Amino acid sequence: MYKIQLHTLILCCLMLLSAVSISRASASETLFFIVKKTDWLTYANSLAFSPPSLKKDGFLSLVTPEQVVPMAQKLFQGQDDLLLLKLHISAVDPHLKWETVPGSEHSFPHYYGDLPRQFVRKIYPFQPQQDGKYVFPADPLLKRITTRLVPKGLVNTFLSYQDWQQTRRFHRLQVNNFLRPKVQLQWWYFDFFFEDGSSAVLAFIPQLWWDETEITTEKKARFTLSLKTKQGLVKRFSTVVPQAEIITTADHLEIPSHLVIRSIGSGDQRQYTIQVSFPEIDGVFKIGPTQPPFAPFPGGVMPGILQTVLSGAPWGAPSFSYVSQIPNSRVSGSLAWGNYQALLDGQAYHEQGRLDDTPERQGSNWAWYHFAGAGWNIFGTPGSYIYLQHGDRIVRSGFHLISANYTLQNRTYDSPDHARIMTGGEINFQHEDLSFRLTLRPSSAKTLVCFPSPNPNQVWGTVEGNALLTISEGTTTKTFEGRMFLETCSWEVGLVKKQPTMQRSQSVPVFK
Repeated sequence: MYKIQLHTLILCCLMLLSAVSISRASASETLFFIVKKTDWLTYANSLAFSPPSLKKDGFLSLVTPEQVVPMAQKLFQGQDDLLLLKLHISAVDPHLKWETVPGSEHSFPHYYGDLPRQFVRKIYPFQPQQDGKYVFPADPLLKRITTRLVPKGLVNTFLSYQDWQQTRRFHRLQVNNFLRPKVQLQWWYFDFFFEDGSSAVLAFIPQLWWDETEITTEKKARFTLSLKTKQGLVKRFSTVVPQAEIITTADHLEIPSHLVIRSIGSGDQRQYTIQVSFPEIDGVFKIGPTQPPFAPFPGGVMPGILQTVLSGAPWGAPSFSYVSQIPNSRVSGSLAWGNYQALLDGQAYHEQGRLDDTPERQGSNWAWYHFAGAGWNIFGTPGSYIYLQHGDRIVRSGFHLISANYTLQNRTYDSPDHARIMTGGEINFQHEDLSFRLTLRPSSAKTLVCFPSPNPNQVWGTVEGNALLTISEGTTTKTFEGRMFLETCSWEVGLVKKQPTMQRSQSVPVFK
């Protein structure tokens, strides 16, 4: 018990030490702008930068860190009078838009307006080397030293802390969440990769995260099921029900005649069943875990102080609970949905969590992913936690203290449902002699879920598509094909007037 508390304390201290950079990464975009020195000096005493290219194009062409060198080589070859501006821009700044450009499948950040000087955090001289090639500026000395000071043994400990997590605690959390009063941010989430090539996301939110109708004292819940068939057709269903109709016990949650989520058995051997019965849908899912639960925080709960430091939540924010009760399992069952009828068999993931607060009080955004293919099962959030499994062997399962070795690059935002839903990207992970690259091609990705707030800066969305895994261990490198869910979640608050929305009796456009 004391060992658990000591590891937790050490983790909290290390996370606090690196919190400034991590919180900036989650609450803002670190972007760059290549500019001629003479143009920049022209506006040296101005509060905002408005170069001629803004009047010509209507926006400023910014770049992500990985886009700096390729863009410089392509557009500024041979120029030695350049500056590289490092910018921190709020991820929900209404002037920042991610757009694709001809000849590239990745999205580029465009800023539609004058560039405020307060966004500029550092200015680098940016000149080509003797061979004519540009090089990305080195990290500050303090950052390089801090990374090297983290003991390798400690990094290994937190990349395998599932070995010393108390899974009994996770089961108790689940029981408590079955029984405790429903809060604004609580969810039961499942995703499925079926062997016939189809996939599905099933989610139940016992209380709406955002109100969709006029303010009312009646609390409501949402059930969502989205299916991508093997032919690539996406079917979506969502309904809202009064929270008063929900029945809960220590092992199940129920909307009479419509939905039952049930936990059967005890310990790591417990199984789950889900029964869905709506006029449009009938389904049964039987889930048998193959691994014990996993949480990205040692005790399954992130303390409120870390919520504040890491994600920008207000001081006094409550703790945050998240546990993957099923990091990997076999699922079987059946689904009848209009003219779609199928017996199902495949792989499942399940998480459950709660935060006793509202989205309006949060200040972060993140990307989450789940890859399955060729015996590999990988999920997590780039820059923080990872669960990496091959066959029955758990290779890594914990928090990566060196976020620079666990990145998300080459992002694409081209979902027809919402401008802030990510539809492609490249996830890179490296630790000692193990590394991998996961690539989700936007051409194959389909949006399964889009759950937006009346504030367009807040959204939860999930896409699914074909993905490629390249993994290296030592001198051996192999490439595998698989499928991947990529989830976008943004709780950033923007000053956007709430728009009127449809009543419950009408259909919601994003759930077709």
